[in-house]
Amino acid sequence: MNDTYLKGIIEEILYIWGEPIDINDLSKIIFDAEKSEIRKAINEMMVERNENSSGLIIKKYENKYQFSTRSDHEKYISNIVKKSEKNLSNSSLETLSIIAYKQPITRAEIDKIRGVKSQSTIDSLLDKKLIKENGRLDKIGKPIIYVTTDLFLKYFNISSLDQLPKIDEEISGELDED
Repeated sequence: MNDTYLKGIIEEILYIWGEPIDINDLSKIIFDAEKSEIRKAINEMMVERNENSSGLIIKKYENKYQFSTRSDHEKYISNIVKKSEKNLSNSSLETLSIIAYKQPITRAEIDKIRGVKSQSTIDSLLDKKLIKENGRLDKIGKPIIYVTTDLFLKYFNISSLDQLPKIDEEISGELDED
C-alpha cells in the first residue's frame, strides 16, 4: 500500500469516526497495513497539515488522534457552530483538578481534600464524561476509583496529563497529607 493511499484511508476514518481514535483501532480497521506504517503516515499528515495551514488539523490526545479545526480560525467557525460546552462550576473545577492531579482517586479521598461531600459534583462530571470509573479498590466497601477521560484532555485542549500546570510544592504537600 503506498503512502498516499494509506493517508487517504486515514483521513476518511478520522472524518467518519468523529471522536478520538487510537492506533490500535486504526490498525484493526486498516488491517493490511502495519501499525508502524499507520503511525508514520499519521505523524507525516500532522506535519503536512500544519505546514500547509490546512483548515483541518490532526490533534493528538494521549495516544488517540482526531480531526480538529485550527484555534485561530475560531472567530470564523464560531459564527456557524454554537458551542454546546457548558461552563463548569467552581466545585466541579476543584473536584476535576483534584482528580486530574491525584488520579486514580476515590470519592472519600476527594471529600477529605475538599472538606465537603463531593458525590453530586462527581456525578455531574461523570455525566459530562470528563471523568470515569476505573475499577474499585480492594478495601472494605470496595470504593470506586476515578480518573479523567480523553474528553477531559479535549475540553482543556491538552494532549496529555503531562501538560497540566505544575502545582506549588506547598499545595502538593497539602494534597498528599492523610
